[in-house]
Amino acid sequence: MVQANDFSFLILILISFVLVKAGFEKKVFDYVPKLLFTLCYPAIILVTFSNMDGGSVLQHDALFIVVFAVVYTLIAYFTSRFAMRRYKNEGRRPIIVLNMIVGNVTFIGLPFISYFFGNWGVVFAILLNIVQDFFVWSICYWMFAPKGGIKQTLKNVFNPCFVAVIIGLFLAGTQHELPAFLAPPVHMLADMTIPIALLCIGSLLAQNTNMLKFIDKEAAFVIVARIFLLPALVFTILTIIGIDRQLVLISSFVTALPAPLLSVILSKEFKKDITFATAVFTLSTLIFILLCIALFFLQSHNIFSIS
Repeated sequence: MVQANDFSFLILILISFVLVKAGFEKKVFDYVPKLLFTLCYPAIILVTFSNMDGGSVLQHDALFIVVFAVVYTLIAYFTSRFAMRRYKNEGRRPIIVLNMIVGNVTFIGLPFISYFFGNWGVVFAILLNIVQDFFVWSICYWMFAPKGGIKQTLKNVFNPCFVAVIIGLFLAGTQHELPAFLAPPVHMLADMTIPIALLCIGSLLAQNTNMLKFIDKEAAFVIVARIFLLPALVFTILTIIGIDRQLVLISSFVTALPAPLLSVILSKEFKKDITFATAVFTLSTLIFILLCIALFFLQSHNIFSIS
């Protein structure tokens, strides 16, 4: 998988951002998320797991990842639901709860996680995302669509990424590799993932910057909680418990990821407050990228390191 040695990969975000703002047909980028989710991310999952030595991540960290994902998700869900029990705006309620539970691992987090934490961090994020998907496509999905059927929920859970994780876990656990005839195309798709994801980020930001004018107090609170308060709590609690530093840092980092694109998609599909969801998604993404740039410079000057 391609991994830059510095933050020059952010140029790809700038390229697609400028192209869309300059009048480039934005519909070209509209199918990128589906391409990533259907082909590229399953490929990167397979490559990442098949390259593992069957050791550290699966044997020592997998249990922590699963427990952390379940405990964090349930606490965030029930706490946010309790805090909003008297909240009257039904168009925003499910959006806020979803944003408190999950971050944008798939379309924004992976390029930065790959840079700061390498393949180990990618495995962590993917496993976390898979565990949270069970909650997202059950309790969270039903918040948006209370009458949604179990068949649709199961279809969403058993998506290409989930299937790739199952296959990847089998490959890693049994020390098997991808078949020789499949390895080259799968590796090619995996190498495409980060560049295409970065282009996707730039296009999404360019298409939605006009939504920043709709930021209000509620949106600002969600963003502050999502990017600053929640990771600070996670960092503090895990440090007090005595969890390994690297696990504390990656857990805090994934908790600080910006609002998920899924909140925008579900809001549009089920006629919730799409303007609110898009504004939170756009501003939280911009703030997260700026924080990552700041973190990069701190790390490059040996002021702070997460590696």
